[in-house]
Amino acid sequence: MSADPISSDLMEVLAARRSQARFRIGVAVAMLAGFGSTVGWAFAFGWFAIYMGLQFTEHLLLRRRDLSTFASLALLSTNAIVFGAYGAMGPVMDGAWGLACGAVLMSGGLLNTALTSQKSRQAFVASAWPFAFYLAVMPFAALAVGAEGRHAVALAISAALIVGCTAMIWRSAARALIAEGEARGRAEAADAAKSAFVAMVSHELRTPISAILAGAVEAGRADAASARAANLELIGSSARMMRTLLDDLLDLSKIEAGKMGVEVTPFDLRRLMLETVRFWAPEARRRSLRFRVEGARQVPAWVEGDPTRVRQVLNNLFSNALKFTDAGSVTLKFATGPDGQATLSVIDTGPGMDAEQVGRLFTPYGQASDSIARTHGGTGLGLNISRELARLMGGDLAVESASGKGAAFHLTVSLPATPPPSAVEPTQNRESLRLLIVDDHEVNRRAFTLILQAACDELSVAHDGLEALERLAAQRFDLVLMDLNMPRMGGMEAVRRLRAEPGPNQATPVIALTASVAPKEMAACKAAGMSGFVMKPVEAKELFAAIEQVLTDAPAPVALTA
Repeated sequence: MSADPISSDLMEVLAARRSQARFRIGVAVAMLAGFGSTVGWAFAFGWFAIYMGLQFTEHLLLRRRDLSTFASLALLSTNAIVFGAYGAMGPVMDGAWGLACGAVLMSGGLLNTALTSQKSRQAFVASAWPFAFYLAVMPFAALAVGAEGRHAVALAISAALIVGCTAMIWRSAARALIAEGEARGRAEAADAAKSAFVAMVSHELRTPISAILAGAVEAGRADAASARAANLELIGSSARMMRTLLDDLLDLSKIEAGKMGVEVTPFDLRRLMLETVRFWAPEARRRSLRFRVEGARQVPAWVEGDPTRVRQVLNNLFSNALKFTDAGSVTLKFATGPDGQATLSVIDTGPGMDAEQVGRLFTPYGQASDSIARTHGGTGLGLNISRELARLMGGDLAVESASGKGAAFHLTVSLPATPPPSAVEPTQNRESLRLLIVDDHEVNRRAFTLILQAACDELSVAHDGLEALERLAAQRFDLVLMDLNMPRMGGMEAVRRLRAEPGPNQATPVIALTASVAPKEMAACKAAGMSGFVMKPVEAKELFAAIEQVLTDAPAPVALTA
């Protein structure tokens, strides 16, 4: 082995030279035939023999793969010196025309050097300096063969431009290669991260699925009501866990596709914060943590913004803070800023993070450390999604942390104060509720039936849009739950036809059951005649809230209880 090991970049250049040996031999043969008469045949054949011997020697040395850096660079320079010497003989043997041919030959050698040495500055310098030297000597050779001074100056300037342009070409190509390598590295890292993420999500999904299956089996066996209730609670919590995983995936896909949107509506910020704190307080007590709120007096009652997304970000921050804090406290701190800016900070006394962990924190498919997913679960998408949501709401999500000193996440978002909305008239009651469920999947039909059967006096089902239209033409309903994607006829087309033809249900409210609430799809549903939306997978409280809303807006509204 050599005492001076070669860098990987220089090794790549040498490996490329080995693969180009036949090309160099072909160029030498062409030069012998094309320029032999210019430099003289005796010199041409002598040069050809020396150059071929040098190529053979280089081939043997490179096969050994134990050259030092100095020996490798010396080999490159020697090749360039010998190659350029052929052109340098042009003015000696053939005057001005030989000078012109030699200058062209040197320029070609320089350009070839720039193209073949992009990955190593050392290789470029070692290969290029002989050609630059020959070009620098050319003006003096021009004077020696009788050129005027102005011609020699023009030749010198041209030579300098050729050398400078060649250096710029090499530099640009080298930067492009570096950028390409970095992009490839990022792509490979992202691909590896996504592969690990898919494996992790698969593992995470197995846990609630196993719990659901086990809970369902035990619920069927259990005789006692308390045991049955415990098994059903296990099934419910597992389903919510799966929905959280799915929501993260859907949110990230919408963010990456640029289809995530936020709404601006008046909402009670004090109530939102209070409800969020109450939701997480039992978990804090279970872990013996102090749960505090600071700056509550500064909180405006009503603001304009997206309450759903603000709550989503706060829930994510509280979940992480409670997950990683074993002792001490978790604090929600509120502060106001200019132009309606509000900062909600979630501060914990957990283990904190070092600079490297903080740098990875908001990366998609990544968590602060690889052991976190194994220890605490989760997709690792929550903070990335939360930051994107904060930015969509005109703010940002930042973190302050150090190892052993806890962490503080600061959600800054535009929440200008607004007057409270007008009071809404209390909901009236109907004596009965007739409801039609339209879904092509039996599991979904059974699930909606279980949720709604206690609240409805009459509950019917249809398998697709065509069957739904037949039922809607024959019987009066108070509400329709309509899936969008079904065979034979989808939900949008069914509602378009329902609204277009006179009948007992032409004005009946229709709620879309959809896996996506992207603005474009919501607009299409409204244009078709839908009255509201519920996103799958459906939770009972969300379904009842949507039903209550559309029936409140419709004539003779109805109140529902689960």
